[in-house]
Amino acid sequence: MTNKRKKEILKLINKLHFEFGTKNPIHLCRGLGIDIISSNIEMKGLFTEVFSSKLIIIQNSLEGFAKLFVVAHELFHALEHNCKQVRFFREHTGFKTIIYEEEANFFASYLLEDSIPFHQDEIADLEIAEELERYLNE
Repeated sequence: MTNKRKKEILKLINKLHFEFGTKNPIHLCRGLGIDIISSNIEMKGLFTEVFSSKLIIIQNSLEGFAKLFVVAHELFHALEHNCKQVRFFREHTGFKTIIYEEEANFFASYLLEDSIPFHQDEIADLEIAEELERYLNE
């Protein structure tokens, strides 16, 4: 990810914080009209559009900081990534969509940087802890 793109993402975080007075991704979704539902799904979360309504679906076993991180990650997809376009690229071209995941993890890490639990074991998800370390220690 380029430095220019990182700056754009940080600017988006500041804009959301200014507009809604919070960095809590659940409250941001509520303010943006994005529904969040918990379900018994294998992946941690996903973003989709159903009849032009934006919807984030998260694993029903997620709680605490892990839940916030996944909602923040999916919120970025909702704001910045065209769902149909990403799906098309993934299924019909050799275009690597990993950059979309990197951007969403970067966004989630910085959106929640002030909310990170003091002790790493409070994060309760090694994969999320690794993403936080990767982006916040650059």
